[in-house]
Amino acid sequence: MFIWPYGHMMPKINTMKTTIISCASEKGGSGKTTINIILATNLFFKHAKKVVLIDLDNPQYSVYKKRQRDLKELSEAEQLTAKFYPIEKSTVQELDTLIKNYYGTVDFIILDFPGNLNEEMVKGLLYVEHIFIPFFLDELEINSTVIFYKTLKNNFLENDGRVLRGINLFFNRYEKIKVNKFAAIRRGFEKSGMPLMQSVVMDRTIYREKYRNTLLPIPESRENGEMELNEFINEVITILND
Repeated sequence: MFIWPYGHMMPKINTMKTTIISCASEKGGSGKTTINIILATNLFFKHAKKVVLIDLDNPQYSVYKKRQRDLKELSEAEQLTAKFYPIEKSTVQELDTLIKNYYGTVDFIILDFPGNLNEEMVKGLLYVEHIFIPFFLDELEINSTVIFYKTLKNNFLENDGRVLRGINLFFNRYEKIKVNKFAAIRRGFEKSGMPLMQSVVMDRTIYREKYRNTLLPIPESRENGEMELNEFINEVITILND
C-alpha cells in the first residue's frame, strides 16, 4: 500500500503552490527519464522541496520499477527510517485524479512521459506548466527537437487557455571535445529565438549508472561533472521561480 509521506492532506486555505513540470522529448533515447529522476531526487534531498514523480510510461513503468530496485538495496532498518519522495505509476486516464490528490500538498509534480509523441502523451502534456527538452549533438535529434519545440509552442504555449507557461531546451550528453560544434548550434538556436539554457548536462556514464538514483542525491564534489549538473539544477529552479 502506498503511504503518503507528507502527512494529512492540507486544508484548502493552507495549500502550497504546486508547479507541474516535465523533462520531455518526442522520442526515446534523449535522456529525459534520467534527468527527471535526477531533478526529483535533488529537489527533494538537496533543496528541501516536496516532490512527487509520476511515471506515465505504461506498461514499462521503468521509473516506478527503479524505485523498487533502489529500495531493495537498503536494509530493513534503513527502509523503516529512510526519507524519500513518492513515485507513482499512472495511465493518462488516471492522471487527472492523481494530480488532484497531490496538488497543493507538494512543491513540484514531475511527469515522466513515454518516449514518443502519441495521442496519450499529448493529453498528458495538457497538465504541464514547464517543459524542459533535452537533445544531443546529432542532426536527426536536433531536427526532431526543433519540430517538437515548434509543436509545443504553436499548440500549447501560444494558446489563450494555456496551462503551459514555459519551454526550455538544453544540451544533454555535452562533450567538451566538440565545444565548437555545440557553440554553433547554440548560436543558431539563439538567432531563431529558441530558449536554450546556459547550463548543460555532460556526457557522463556515471549519471546513468550512479546518479539516476531515487534515494540518493548527487554528492558534493568539486569535479566538473557534478558541479555542472548542480548548475543545471540551479538554473531549472531559477526558471521555475521567475
